[in-house]
Amino acid sequence: MSDCFDYSSDDTEDDDQYGEEDVNCNEYDDDDFYKSDDQFDGRNQISDYASEGTNRTDSKEESFNSNVVDSPGGKTKLWKPIVPKDFMPDVNAIYQSLEEAVEMYKLYADKAGFGVRLNTVTRFGDKTIKKRYVVCNKMGKIPNRSTDTLDPEGSGRNKRNSNFKITDCKALIKFERLHMQTNACKIYEFEENHNHPLETKEERRYSKRARRLSYKDKEFIVRSSTSNIGATKAHKLQASLQGGYENVGPEAIDYKNFRRKVGNIIGDKDAQLVVDKMNMRKDKFHNYTFEYKCVDSVLNAMFWADETDKLYYKEFGDVISFDATFRTNKYGMIFVPFTAIDNHKRSINIGAGLLSNESIESYRWLLEAFLKAHVKHPQLVLTDQDPAILQAVEAIFPNSNHRLCMWHIMKKLQAKVSAVFLKNTDFRKRFTKLVWNVYIEPEVFESRWKLLMRKFKLQDKRWFKDMYRDRKLWIPAYFKDMPLHGLMKTTSRSESVNSFFNKYSNSGNLLIYFMMNYDTAIGKQQNAQQKLEHDTKNAKHEMTLPSGLLEHAAAVELKLPEKEVKCSCNHFIRTGILCRHIFAVLKNNHIEEIPEQYILRRWRRDAISSHLFAMKHVAMEIEDDTFKLLTEAYNNIEYCLDHFKRSKEKLLEFVEKTRTLKQAAMEFASSNQTSSDNDEEEIIRMLGIRSIPDEINIHPPASIRTKGSGTKKRMVSAIEKAVAVAKKKTRMCTGCNQYVNHNWRTCKVRLARESKAA
Repeated sequence: MSDCFDYSSDDTEDDDQYGEEDVNCNEYDDDDFYKSDDQFDGRNQISDYASEGTNRTDSKEESFNSNVVDSPGGKTKLWKPIVPKDFMPDVNAIYQSLEEAVEMYKLYADKAGFGVRLNTVTRFGDKTIKKRYVVCNKMGKIPNRSTDTLDPEGSGRNKRNSNFKITDCKALIKFERLHMQTNACKIYEFEENHNHPLETKEERRYSKRARRLSYKDKEFIVRSSTSNIGATKAHKLQASLQGGYENVGPEAIDYKNFRRKVGNIIGDKDAQLVVDKMNMRKDKFHNYTFEYKCVDSVLNAMFWADETDKLYYKEFGDVISFDATFRTNKYGMIFVPFTAIDNHKRSINIGAGLLSNESIESYRWLLEAFLKAHVKHPQLVLTDQDPAILQAVEAIFPNSNHRLCMWHIMKKLQAKVSAVFLKNTDFRKRFTKLVWNVYIEPEVFESRWKLLMRKFKLQDKRWFKDMYRDRKLWIPAYFKDMPLHGLMKTTSRSESVNSFFNKYSNSGNLLIYFMMNYDTAIGKQQNAQQKLEHDTKNAKHEMTLPSGLLEHAAAVELKLPEKEVKCSCNHFIRTGILCRHIFAVLKNNHIEEIPEQYILRRWRRDAISSHLFAMKHVAMEIEDDTFKLLTEAYNNIEYCLDHFKRSKEKLLEFVEKTRTLKQAAMEFASSNQTSSDNDEEEIIRMLGIRSIPDEINIHPPASIRTKGSGTKKRMVSAIEKAVAVAKKKTRMCTGCNQYVNHNWRTCKVRLARESKAA
């Protein structure tokens, strides 16, 4: 289809401007007709009919690039464009092709200040075009729509609509091919007068051509979405970057339309596209793991881990944590990232999954996929108290120690005992001090627990009995001899990671958008890790210790020949790092270097191979040659401007060269008119996929109800009712003259007063 100034818009905000009907013209060819975008434009411009007998000199609508003339009958005004003679169409002028002729008229229309669209077409017997009409985009009859506001049935339209963008303008040009054997054509009719004002130079930025999205705009919309920035906010950012809204051609609605267009192209192929994209990564990247499961052709679960995740797990996978997070995609699939701690004590991702439910089977499948990717079992797994997770971990990681999150347990304390009890006693303080103590032995903990329960008469409370029964799963005293158990006591690491990922995603995301958000988040995480590696490499650290008093702060045992050292604080066992007590003893015994056996590899600077940081993140795997060249071109222009801005002479020289390139681009565009409209091809490239599949074998899940989502039928507690009443907006009651939640009719003060008076 040939290009034209005004292409069909997706604006849906003002459907009533022209309605849902197209211009009624039997001569239109459906394949080549471009609806006038001004009919659906978001701005309310009232169609302009000049009234009879209006004095031309009093008209304030006269365009600077047109003359106002009288119509042949002298009853209406017409606007005649003023353009340079070189751009004026000449009847009987011959052009080498119909495309060249149409481009000429579009250029003329741009100079004159009006939009055009393709209209009537007639064809030869071989279906090639014989004649082509190109008309003003305000051509078309205004539909006769009547509204009866007194109709009780409400049939027909309920809203008057006198705001139309068409004015039945007669301006047009007609082209005709010379004969079937040639592409050459000529102008055989040209009407230049319009029955509406033409756009001034200042108004042209509101035209559809000026609002047309460039590749840079489209890329900016898609790239912004990877950081959870919507179309409207992306438009605001673009306006700020360009120095004002007047420097941004497209409007916010155009950004939203393109974002919606991307969603429409993806449609119900969302799950299929994600699986295809992940399989493409699996085929392309070494040591990339991707597993998925479908139930009745519906995506049920996914797990993925790249080479970086596996290297991290190899070095830091001794203690891991995972926790489910919600509201990351429109289907309600549960996102489960796996977290470890690196040599900078920062949280790192070692794999992730998506589940359609929180059943035991789903978590078992996820952990089996995790184990298949990483092979070895972790030493310790930290989770919350979800029963499904508990059983899945026990089944898949039988050789690993499983620990419950203390934070989740302690959070429930205030719900298990009354607020008055916690306020009027020191139970919370004593209970917290007991359960978080990492220095006592299990026997000491058990005796102190029983004493505390008896003192506050809580020994018969079911929750405390259950927590005592499961004490080996969450009390630090039972993990004293477990190496590195002190790195994580709660799933706060996972909670923090979940919060981190939630900043890059939202509950309305398609799965393909979610994966793009995930890639962006992982890219930021890895960039922060590289920054820490750089800072550590280029920093010099000197150890400073106080006097020898520290060696008496704990019982330190040192065997000099073997340089074996042990401290009663067990800090090395808990974290893998020597405590300050040991450092004080080593210094006082003139040992200048840390014994090699106490330098764990996980804390070394070279724990991660340097080649890992040279690897490109998988988010950019679809950088084909075109994308690379586009990026290089943008970077080159920015580099030149950054250096030439200080020299006016160099800047002028650069601008002249860019003008030459722009002219060449315009000539190329005139001969390749369809290339700029191929949005689907550009969207495919931006989304990092190969193609849009014709056949769908994997469907996205229906909306999922997760645990704790509740139902609308449950009984509301008295506390919830009281909270709801407290939040209810109050108003003045005329019965008691107070701001309360009742009115005069139900006012108890008024009723009591009237009852007493009676």
